[in-house]
Amino acid sequence: MTTISKLEFTIAVCTHNPKPSLLVRLLSAIQSLSDATKSIEIILVDNNSSTSVKELSCVHHFLEVIPFARYVVEPRQGLTAARCRAIHETTAPIVVFFDDDNEPAPNYLQVLQRYFRDYPNVGVWGPGQITVEYVDPVEPWFEQHPEKFQQRQLDFGYSCVPATWGSYSPNGTGFAVRREILQRYASAIEQGKLQATDRKGTSLASAGDVQIVWEGIKLGFAAGMIPELKCNHLIPAEKANLSYLQRLYFGTASSYAPALVESFSSHVDQLGLPPTPVQIYKLLAKFWIKMLLRPHQRPEIQLKFASDLGGWYGHARALQSPHALQLFSLAERLQLV
Repeated sequence: MTTISKLEFTIAVCTHNPKPSLLVRLLSAIQSLSDATKSIEIILVDNNSSTSVKELSCVHHFLEVIPFARYVVEPRQGLTAARCRAIHETTAPIVVFFDDDNEPAPNYLQVLQRYFRDYPNVGVWGPGQITVEYVDPVEPWFEQHPEKFQQRQLDFGYSCVPATWGSYSPNGTGFAVRREILQRYASAIEQGKLQATDRKGTSLASAGDVQIVWEGIKLGFAAGMIPELKCNHLIPAEKANLSYLQRLYFGTASSYAPALVESFSSHVDQLGLPPTPVQIYKLLAKFWIKMLLRPHQRPEIQLKFASDLGGWYGHARALQSPHALQLFSLAERLQLV
């Protein structure tokens, strides 16, 4: 059995008002990560939760039984600030980020060690197999579409292509990143070179994962997926609803173009013209027509519209178009933000 004595890891958990029943499963999984006790450090970043996460019984127990685990509070709201705090508070050469609704497989670190050792040109690895588990009863449509919450089973692959996002580009769920990439990313955040934010409060904007990967690519590293790297994604009832998914799709789509022009300023000319008011109203009209004519496809139509509107809003914002405000106002009226 492979050990990780030759490679150290930081496990970073950034959390804001976590659901205790999910957090306890993550902490239990971290505690049982195959015999890694002497070569990892663990940091739990409480990102300004309304009630101290340290007071939760599962966290109190976790910190008692694992002497190399630490708890810190990051008062600046937002996942970006929490991740930067984790980067500055730790020293291991590889940082593995888990959300508070993740549950990694027991061999997670062993798999990562092998791939980081065998592929020194890869700077970011993500789990190729994510299994969605609904922890509460959900409507049949959600049972049929776990991919909406990132369920995937991908083959091995990696790439080093700037200013793009492909099927082998890892998102933040359980991704592991070389420290030199994270130091470059954190420095760019602090200098104001990168300002796209991750989730913050109730906002579901998501650009930090993308920009971390791109910072690695700018350093010459590739990023990829490992099929043997497995993680469960635990979804409670409050997320297993169409309203949440629409906001998620809008937030994700609206983040891409602004993140792109921050990371690769020379690509701003490739975005093309911003959407016009006529195009915006045509999109809205097509949406309502499809909703009337295809009632059996309404969830997919609503998610596609949220993504399209988010993409247009992000496009307009990246180009500093005055139409960005109009698009945002429309999104507000439709409760997408």
